[in-house]
Amino acid sequence: MSRKKSEITVQQAVRIVYNDMPARFHGIIFVERVRSMIGRPMCFDGTIFRKLRELKKLDGINYRIFDREISLYEKQ
Repeated sequence: MSRKKSEITVQQAVRIVYNDMPARFHGIIFVERVRSMIGRPMCFDGTIFRKLRELKKLDGINYRIFDREISLYEKQ
């Protein structure tokens, strides 16, 4: 039997946090908010960003990376 790591999945948290973010946001702020929501401070950045990319394909979450050097994202 597997044990749930948190009450909310990473994908659910990514969707909620994305919807709450301003029009432009920094990737690290996004990651920290997702980690806080799921209660897993060690969840890898790559996992969170992968779920964001998956939601972009599946659910029409629309964003672009505005500035790669400072990890600035922009909703579209």
